[in-house]
Amino acid sequence: MDESWVRWTRENFVRPLRSLLRPALGDVRIFLDEQIETGVSWPARLAAAHTRSRLLIPILSRDYFNSDWCRLELALMYEREKSLGFRTPDKPQVLILPFVIDDGDCFPPEVRAMQGEGIHKFANPFMCTNTPSQEAFAEHLKQWGPRVEQALQFVPPLDPLWERWAHDQFNQTFQIKSQTLKTLPGLSLLSKNSGLLPP
Repeated sequence: MDESWVRWTRENFVRPLRSLLRPALGDVRIFLDEQIETGVSWPARLAAAHTRSRLLIPILSRDYFNSDWCRLELALMYEREKSLGFRTPDKPQVLILPFVIDDGDCFPPEVRAMQGEGIHKFANPFMCTNTPSQEAFAEHLKQWGPRVEQALQFVPPLDPLWERWAHDQFNQTFQIKSQTLKTLPGLSLLSKNSGLLPP
């Protein structure tokens, strides 16, 4: 993802959301994949973080669906919702609380049905901290906070089977992506018979 959007997410979304949720929920931990340490197994760390996340709050855009990793994290949490019978008339509870910064008409049908919170007018990757636009966005997030509190009341206990399944899915995606990457040509650009190399 573009570095400007990563900064926007970290400074204008995650930081205020964490602060706004703290009075009601205490020390809230919000995981961003940029927090994965260098040298750590990416699929294993991502699978563990995903499984132990009680809710998924994706920021949806067309670019989000161009990422295999983003689609996988959303699909896994959606499967968890389905296994619990959530998003049904009998159980309207959810584990996914999406925000939308792009035209959602092109999203998959099941994602459009999630009715994400539109934040188009705040989706400016160059928004600066401590500005009126950021304050307006923080106020918007404050009004939305009770939805997080309500959703957390229905989160099921951690199931070790979910972590194993998520790990398998992330690892499989990593292997597929690794196999499809093109290897750059080696350094044997010159032939010994070309006359350019010493005998």
